Amino acid sequence: MAALRTAASSTSGQGIIKVFQFTTVVDGDTFTGPASPKAFWVQGVGNPGTQAAAGVHATESSGTYTFYPGTDSLDMTLFVLT
Repeated sequence: MAALRTAASSTSGQGIIKVFQFTTVVDGDTFTGPASPKAFWVQGVGNPGTQAAAGVHATESSGTYTFYPGTDSLDMTLFVLT
């Protein structure tokens, strides 16, 4: 399971944006968050070491987010529009 560092939310004209910051995420880590989001995206934070290892991907199913970072043990931020 990904180690949650902080969580915040903000209301916009399109919905509520929830922001979750994680530390040392590794491939396959999961997080239980908002189900059925309008949209979500992740951003890696840190130096991945090589250009080929750059990038972070995630999937969502019934409120469970699974992370797939290009490099393990980097911080990342998940943005969820509900």
